[in-house]
Order: sequence, then C-alpha cells, then structure tokens
Amino acid sequence: MDPFEYVVVLTSLIIGLGIAQILTGFADVLSNLKNTKIYLPHILFTVVIFLLLIQEWWINYQYATEIDSWTLKTVLAILAYPILLFVMARMIFPTGIRGNETDFKEYYFDQWRYIFIIGFAKVGVSIIQNIVISNATLLSLWPQFLYGAAYAAFVIFNIKQPKAHLTFQIITFLVTVGYTL
Repeated sequence: MDPFEYVVVLTSLIIGLGIAQILTGFADVLSNLKNTKIYLPHILFTVVIFLLLIQEWWINYQYATEIDSWTLKTVLAILAYPILLFVMARMIFPTGIRGNETDFKEYYFDQWRYIFIIGFAKVGVSIIQNIVISNATLLSLWPQFLYGAAYAAFVIFNIKQPKAHLTFQIITFLVTVGYTL
C-alpha cells in the first residue's frame, strides 16, 4: 500500500461518516414527515454539505499525483477539510439531546452561527490546500474568497433575516450544483 492509499482510506472514512450523518438525518425526517416542519434553507444547506462531501471524496483522488512527499503535516492538512465537513454534517440535523426536534426553521436559526463559523474555517482550509497542495493562484481562488467573506459577514454582522439566509443558501446551492456538474 503506497502512502496515498494509506491516507485516502482515513479520508474516505471521515467523508463516509459525514455522508452517513446526512443520510440518517434525511431518513429520520422522512420517517416522521407528518410531524416535521421542514425549512428550505436547511434543506438546501444539507444538500450542499452532502455534495461537498462527495466532491471532496472525488477530488482526493488527484492527490495521488499532486503530492510527492507525504508527511504528517500534509496528512493533517488533507484531513482538516473533511473533518470540518463531517462536523457540519453532524450539526445540520438535531441529534442526541436535541434529537426529537422537528421544527427545522427553529433548529436552523439556533445553530446557523456555529455552523457558519465552521463553514468559514472550511473555506479557509480549502484555500490553503489549493495554494499549498494544488499550486493554485490567489486570483484563481476568488470564488472561495467570496464564499468565505459571505460566511464571515453573516457571523460578524449577526444576520438573522430569513430572506438573507434563503438567498445565501439558494446561491450556494446553485453554485455548488453548477460546479459539481
């Protein structure tokens, strides 16, 4: 087993756990749909996280040719992004003590700030990975900088307006789906 294969197993495990969190959340919602108040920004955000997990799994394959020397620092840098995605996937649905909550608008607005802080960190990690590992230029990463700035603006200015969140999630969803396809 070469170093890439060794690392990709762990990365795939973390990504798989994130996907399992989202699929479990969807199944829980579907099994209790008549008692659940769904919320469009929550649904869109969940789909985006799911697509980002799949995208990360797919993109990891290119590291086999991009990384010549595998070090612990490199491995930790590669693991940071899927770990943050997993945390977002875990937090997007009520679990544990909050597992019986069924009003997703209320849950979304209770959790959005924490999830957006993690989202901001995720974008930062992605930018660093793209520069250090993939040799991307700062100019080529302008969409990621814009995405990170949007996360930061929501958190810094404590934007709680439902229309702002809906707009952000629709744009994020459309861009993510467009990029994925």
